[in-house]
Amino acid sequence: MTEIVTNEQGGKQSKIDSKMTEVPPIGLLEVAKVMSEGLEVYPREANGTPNWHKIDCCSNLDHGIEHIANFLAERNKANRSKNLMREELSHAAARLLMALEQFIRE
Repeated sequence: MTEIVTNEQGGKQSKIDSKMTEVPPIGLLEVAKVMSEGLEVYPREANGTPNWHKIDCCSNLDHGIEHIANFLAERNKANRSKNLMREELSHAAARLLMALEQFIRE
């Protein structure tokens, strides 16, 4: 059963253990953008299952690490592209979140 807590004003709600306000909002928006772009290329199944649910944790890690390596390679260039670096980090973050989700699900 869910624990109910009461705040100083007498408002009651379910207790949660997480602090969602501590999640970096700009990073979260970047990952949401990547996931939205991915949805256009890899649409959901007819039953609503996201394509990435069919990709295992290690495959997502491989792709995420490649995005990190691409970021590092671009960072070391004399004429580096901040847009490309941002894109690589955004994709890496998305892949790492997918890997985490798949690990928890497995």
